[in-house]
Amino acid sequence: MVTQTLKCERHGETTRLTCVDCEQAICPKCMTRTEVGLKCERCAQPVASPDVALGTRASRLPLVAGAVGLALVAVVAFLALRPSGSPQQPVVALPPVGTWTEAPALAAIRGTATAVVLDDGRVLAAGGGVGAIALDAAEIYDPSSQTWQQVAPLAQARRGHQAVVLDDGRVLVAGGLANGVPLASAEVYDAGTDAWSPLAPMAIPRLGHSLTRLADGRVLAAGGSALESEGAAAGGQTIRTEASTEIFDPDTGTWSPGGAMGTARFEHTATLLGDGRVLVVGGSGPTRDGEAVGPLASTELYDPAADVFVGSSDLTAARTNHAAALLNENAVIVSGGAGGDNGDVSLASAEVFDSRAAAWTTVGAMGTTRTGHSASVLDDGRVLVAGGETVRRGERRSLASGEVFDFDGGASGEWRSAGDMACPRSEHAAVVLGDASVLVVAGDAAFPGQAPAPRSCVDRYQP
Repeated sequence: MVTQTLKCERHGETTRLTCVDCEQAICPKCMTRTEVGLKCERCAQPVASPDVALGTRASRLPLVAGAVGLALVAVVAFLALRPSGSPQQPVVALPPVGTWTEAPALAAIRGTATAVVLDDGRVLAAGGGVGAIALDAAEIYDPSSQTWQQVAPLAQARRGHQAVVLDDGRVLVAGGLANGVPLASAEVYDAGTDAWSPLAPMAIPRLGHSLTRLADGRVLAAGGSALESEGAAAGGQTIRTEASTEIFDPDTGTWSPGGAMGTARFEHTATLLGDGRVLVVGGSGPTRDGEAVGPLASTELYDPAADVFVGSSDLTAARTNHAAALLNENAVIVSGGAGGDNGDVSLASAEVFDSRAAAWTTVGAMGTTRTGHSASVLDDGRVLVAGGETVRRGERRSLASGEVFDFDGGASGEWRSAGDMACPRSEHAAVVLGDASVLVVAGDAAFPGQAPAPRSCVDRYQP
């Protein structure tokens, strides 16, 4: 290998070193060590005086830093103040949909009464209770005069019962609770004669059951809970969850056994579909883990032609004491309810069932968790949920708020605030009047550290 020999131009000494800048030969006598390597004396000198060169650059640094700082502050402020693009975190809340007004209170009814719209557009409210004391009171509301009138009392005082309007305009009520004991009794009300007529009782007492008028005019009573034996009524009661059903024939005024559900359940919902079948959803019953009673995710379809229940697809979330409404002849929305392993947590989630696909789709959640609320279908197809209570680990708080769900037929839909009623309540009745307004009747109110208080208040919602 040949090594090139150089001579230092300044000292004439043989060297192999060169300046990293100008590549001039340098020797140890004239070289200058720098951070980037060896340099000759000329290249190692600054181009201008240190004061001028460095001073000019240094004088600009504060200005540059200040400009950058101001820019960063502006960007942060813009990001913090601009509206969020996420629909779950709106910066400005939309105004409530519709308005609430107080209606005259009931005179004799308190607590968990039922309410139905009669053929002439008036509203019949019946039953209820104060604590364990069931009431036999009945009252009729006239929307045109906005007044309540007391009418003939029930033949049997009851609370927690169910009611439906029959094809001939009479009102059937069945089951419920009196003196702490579930009832098997049933009766019908004739508004023309202002009289209640007792009927043959159901085969078994039922509380927390459903009562659904079928397309042919008969009525399906399904599920519920009853005492394990008559002897249990005196104390140490044991509740038996029912899978049995019964069918009421208005022509004969009698009950006959119907096909049994696949799962025993109470506090479920039962909704008549456009094709005549009945969708039974959730409720409380024996869980898959054993005999313990808890919220159910199972659903069933009842076919009146064959008098059989067929299991359908499960809910995404098990729920009981929820609300259901028919969006159209093929779709049902269920909202809220109580969930968790022990049914001690209220839910905000909502799901829509498509009967053609026999499948559930999760839609937008309500703004508030609620159970024991009502769901009413408005004339334009939207759904109003009202009241209920928020429950967490046994602590209950009744709600005055309402929300409206707007369904577009797809896998979406949104909830809007419907404002607040004057009266917080749950387990109330709600009916849609002839002018498309919704009347919310009675119910109970519960707050942390307080016993539930029966309500007689009435609120009216105008969409």
